[in-house]
Amino acid sequence: MSGKTPTPSLKHLAKEADTLKKKLDKLQKECATVFNNPSASNRQDKLKRFYQDCVDMRNDMTDLNNRITKMTKADEPTKMSNFDSKKDDEVKRLTKMLDQVKEMEKKLEPDETEEDYYSDDQEYARKIKEELNSEEDGVDEDEEYEEEGEEEGEEEYTDEEGSYEEEDSEYEEEEVEEECEEEENGEDDSDIKVEPEYELLYDFVAQKKGDLEVKAGEIVILRSVRDDSWWVCENQNGETGLVPSNFLKPHVKYSDLMTEDDPQTPISPRTGKELWGSIKKALSETSATDVLHAFGAVPPGFRLPTSARLHSLNEKHTLLNYGAVKLSNSNLFYKDLFYNPATSKVRPRTARIQKVVTLLEAKNIPLPGEKVVVHSRLARLSLFDGSKFLSNIVTTLAHVTDKEGRNWRFLVKPTTLESSECFVRIAEPSNQIGILIELSVVFSKEGDPEKVSELSCGWAFKPMFEENGTLILNKEYDLMVNGGTPFEKDVEVDPSIARRTSSRFMSLLSRNKQPTLVIKTNAANNEQKERFDVLPSVVVGKVPYLHSMALYRHYLACVLLRDRDNLQSTEPVFEPFLAHFPQLLEMPDLTDLLLERWDLKLKSKSRTDRFTLLAKNAPSRDVEVLVNTLVSTFTEWIYPLMHAHLPTYKAGYPNSIKKRAELISAFKIKGEQKNTGLAAMLDPSIEYEPFDMKELSFSVNGPQCIAAV
Repeated sequence: MSGKTPTPSLKHLAKEADTLKKKLDKLQKECATVFNNPSASNRQDKLKRFYQDCVDMRNDMTDLNNRITKMTKADEPTKMSNFDSKKDDEVKRLTKMLDQVKEMEKKLEPDETEEDYYSDDQEYARKIKEELNSEEDGVDEDEEYEEEGEEEGEEEYTDEEGSYEEEDSEYEEEEVEEECEEEENGEDDSDIKVEPEYELLYDFVAQKKGDLEVKAGEIVILRSVRDDSWWVCENQNGETGLVPSNFLKPHVKYSDLMTEDDPQTPISPRTGKELWGSIKKALSETSATDVLHAFGAVPPGFRLPTSARLHSLNEKHTLLNYGAVKLSNSNLFYKDLFYNPATSKVRPRTARIQKVVTLLEAKNIPLPGEKVVVHSRLARLSLFDGSKFLSNIVTTLAHVTDKEGRNWRFLVKPTTLESSECFVRIAEPSNQIGILIELSVVFSKEGDPEKVSELSCGWAFKPMFEENGTLILNKEYDLMVNGGTPFEKDVEVDPSIARRTSSRFMSLLSRNKQPTLVIKTNAANNEQKERFDVLPSVVVGKVPYLHSMALYRHYLACVLLRDRDNLQSTEPVFEPFLAHFPQLLEMPDLTDLLLERWDLKLKSKSRTDRFTLLAKNAPSRDVEVLVNTLVSTFTEWIYPLMHAHLPTYKAGYPNSIKKRAELISAFKIKGEQKNTGLAAMLDPSIEYEPFDMKELSFSVNGPQCIAAV
């Protein structure tokens, strides 16, 4: 009896199937990695090897399937209940695995004859097969068999015939030791260097130089990760540029080789070392915002800022779109810009809503968390109807009024970023339209000032119409700050402060602790109204640059409608001011410089400050003086800076603001020494972008002109 070879049990054959399943999963991943990477080294040789592995694995599976199929209950060494059903389950599993192998084999099948295909690889394929067959067959026992053994009280099949249980534990220990050694030494079981690939969730249109334009579903290679959530990626054409990280998701290369029922990764308990390793990886690869959310260190109502994301995504919600002149449906004339030859001015167009909205203060705004350094507090204002954003987005800076930093104060200043005095204009509004203000903080973790992130503290919404359909009154409003995003309903910023209480007294106390935003609405005065009437049909902006925006529209009418010989011509117009002014308004630091230098020039002239722009009785020559002075100031002081190597403007981000301020200050000093900004262009300490003729031309029918508002 001692020399008799034991008859394999169904349990042992199931273990062999488990081993084949692990080999199949590994082969699928390796095969897909090489198959989807045309530039992989020795790609053809590896595909040949994978094809041979598929053939060998198919033969092994077929042999095992036949052995299980021929097995009867009498062949089972130990008694087993439900033998037939368990046997059928194993046959079905092997049949499914065979289908997967055949599918892989079909994809890898060579075009040349089999004899030529394997002429150089027969010996290597045999070695690989021997290595695979020499591996131990022990794997984790199936839970189903464990439960059955416990119920029936049967003993494990051991003694001189060998212990399957000991074999399994030895196999597991060796496997864990190998994985730990690979993890510690940084080794991979594959000789292929796999580059991280990501799939685009949405279309991304390049906004400026250095961006990478990609389409939804496109696969890109990640080259480097930046702290500002813009990642450097490379497309399939070898072009490299920046892409927003929230547009990307990891690309699973081998998903087409796996069935829906099979998980991408075998589910197994994670060791403490693996858990801490994943946390360490998360801390090094994610932003401070993601980490704070993961550990629950921020109030539940805080989110990633919706307005900031939309504003940075593309030009749709900027003044580059809403400040552009719009073509009619026929594309033969402009529908929102008209010139009056009798007055030599832009023909005014009234709008149903023309309001001045002033942000006053925000109260009881929760802090983002402990051990966090808040660099700035921002409010972003736009038009919103409950389902979509209907205008451009403007940003205002706030200041704290208490030591804790929970109460914010907005200031009415002539500077464009710090000014809380905004205006809204919409010609044909819907009854659901209103003003949306989203509050946010720019912060970094304590001790790590380089990793700066932004977090939304909540939002407030004020409808522009009362329930009876009349326009809202001009007065102060205390608005409740809601948590979540503007698309979420009934989310509280801090649920620990209950809004619903049993008593009236407690309700009043709770109300005083709720986050609120105080705003004030006013009607436009006569001077502002005359400037409002020449603006686009839908626009949101800051009152300090209302004057310059009206002059820009006047200059547009003169260049496009008065001075062109052929109004049907679509040739670009040589006008750098028209081409760059809307983009300038998205950079408050440069806009402040323009208004400052323009004011100095106006004060040096006579009579120009006596006339209000576009006043009914103002001579047209004075308006021309204002326009020409603004254009010359832009050309002299702003145009060179817009093409210097300035960091990208990001409101509230200290590093970006500081570096830009230093460069702008150096430019001003050099220009003031020679009494002209053009002198600063000779300063070797300031670098400029290469000259491009396109930057001097204004397109009369560009994409912003055709895009619907």
